[in-house]
Amino acid sequence: MHPLKLATLLALTQLTLTPLVHAASQDIALGGFVRANYGWKDYSDASKDKGGDFAFDAMSVTFDGKIDDIGVSVDYRFASGLNYVKRAYGYMDVSDTTQVQVGIVKVPFGKPGFISNSYWFSTNYYLGFEDNYDAGVKVVHHWDRWQLDAAFIKGPEYGSDTLDRYGADIIGDNEETNQLNLRAVYSLPLADGHLNLGGSLEAGQLYHAVEEDNGDRWAAALHADWVSGPWNLQAQVTHYQYNSSDDADTLTVGVVGAAYDIASEATGYNLNLSRRFDTRWGNITLYNDYGLVVPEGQDQDDSTQNVLGLSFNRGPIWAYFDYIVGNNMTFAGGPGVGLANPDAPWDSRININVGYYF
Repeated sequence: MHPLKLATLLALTQLTLTPLVHAASQDIALGGFVRANYGWKDYSDASKDKGGDFAFDAMSVTFDGKIDDIGVSVDYRFASGLNYVKRAYGYMDVSDTTQVQVGIVKVPFGKPGFISNSYWFSTNYYLGFEDNYDAGVKVVHHWDRWQLDAAFIKGPEYGSDTLDRYGADIIGDNEETNQLNLRAVYSLPLADGHLNLGGSLEAGQLYHAVEEDNGDRWAAALHADWVSGPWNLQAQVTHYQYNSSDDADTLTVGVVGAAYDIASEATGYNLNLSRRFDTRWGNITLYNDYGLVVPEGQDQDDSTQNVLGLSFNRGPIWAYFDYIVGNNMTFAGGPGVGLANPDAPWDSRININVGYYF
């Protein structure tokens, strides 16, 4: 191309793109974190012999932007030996009170946010009912003191043949599909806080690749979140049931590179108490998160998890110091959640996670 034509084309391109780039730069935010983790397990001779393990945990890259009423939100994570998308959806603000999201969205089930205070999450996370993201369409509506959420989840963010995923999903021969979610939360203002009361429903199909047939599944939860000054009390009762076409008493779950089995039907109970302290060194929160899963299958046994810990935040630094005690509980010495394990010992581990968030 003639140099003059090339110079003219570049000038026109710059004039055309500059307003768009400038507009986008006003509304786009890049962020993420880098985290390291220390863990010590009393049920691992290797861990005790070494005095625990300290290693890279994960790195996150987030991208959030909005132009007019249309936006996008993305969180992609890199961990040791795997990487995965946590969330990735576009959204439109239909009105001041209603937003529609499409993509890999947070499933509206259970207490909004987290039913936990620790880095370790609650028992619900390991069952797929806390901080879970899947592919679908979601509507969020605020009305007076109500928050109403509805979603159609077509399926998991990845297929049922990989462990590289952020949230716990059924894997193997069974696959979650065609799921409906409804959640309603009412906020009651208090003198120095609030009381949020809510309920969640979930129903969907469970496709079996070998049987080439659909089973069904459902879950329901009642949840409460009480805040009074620095105190916070969280409570939730959850019941779920998976009816696979092969009538299995257990199903396989995959999450962050690991696989384990869970009872196909169970009731979960969660009760968490925390207290925040604002100091000149930073914000400190002391907490105790308790979870119990009671399975319905014959000869299956309860799973229990208790996390006693504290979190510390100052500027971009977040740190969690957790002491996890488990009985028949995955990632705490147990083989899964709600499995037959009558003589399971009480196991414990210490976990310290430190991250720089930007």
